[in-house]
Amino acid sequence: MELVGIVGDNRWWSYNRLLLTYMQQHFGDEVDLDLLEVMNVPLFNADRQHAQRDLLREYTEEIEAADGLIIAAPAVNRGVSAALKSLLEWLSFEVHPLDRKPVMIVSVSETALDLLTVQNELRDMLGAPGVNAALMGNNDFLLSQPEKAFDQQGNLIDPQAIAQLELNFAHFKRFAEINNALNIPREVTFNPGTFTVTTPGNSGDLPMTVTLSEHRIEKVEIITTQAMADSQDIVFTEIPRKIVDGQTLNVDAISGATETSNGVVEGVAEAVKMAGANPEYLRMRRRK
Repeated sequence: MELVGIVGDNRWWSYNRLLLTYMQQHFGDEVDLDLLEVMNVPLFNADRQHAQRDLLREYTEEIEAADGLIIAAPAVNRGVSAALKSLLEWLSFEVHPLDRKPVMIVSVSETALDLLTVQNELRDMLGAPGVNAALMGNNDFLLSQPEKAFDQQGNLIDPQAIAQLELNFAHFKRFAEINNALNIPREVTFNPGTFTVTTPGNSGDLPMTVTLSEHRIEKVEIITTQAMADSQDIVFTEIPRKIVDGQTLNVDAISGATETSNGVVEGVAEAVKMAGANPEYLRMRRRK
């Protein structure tokens, strides 16, 4: 099994990094665990996404190729670190590698209260639209008083902590296997043709044509008036592009035009039904 671990701390030495390196060694016969650093990623800035394209592509491709993700989250001022928040923003803005990706949370901090606060906040972030990670029910690994739990070589020495980590990790591997099996894209076959549908939008009904070949959505075209085009032009180009490029109905709405964005998606879904296929299979595909 191929896993990726995210070191959510931008300090060179931290117990959270130590825990991930321990897991690399302790579970080395079971999985390959590669680590990604938040310290290599600048703070999120939507205007500078192109400057970070190569780094984001590297992180995105590694996460997408992995069977699961382990996030080591430190407590900073009783919350998720700014560096980790920033990385999650980068990974949910234009790219979505965490979509339905199995995630295990591990966290090391001095107090149980800090751990619970970080756990709850990070779970909310990972479940948010645009991130949409797959989380286990209650198998996060939280470790307090770390100075008593590790030896000078970086090994866990608390027998109870080791046993709990092994149990939670075994549950996570099984969870990842089942989740990934359920998310294997299902082949969808259409009756080819161009279908005309009408769906509600923010400025009124949206007439659309959807062209389908046997296995692909080939083209989505919105029939607009000039007034509609002026106010919603980005929706009428961007949402069809995402649908066709990704061959999925699992796409992000355009900010400020949620109703129209969803209307375009629902229009394509209706055309898919008319072509004799189930649009839910397209909604289940990971977004690109």
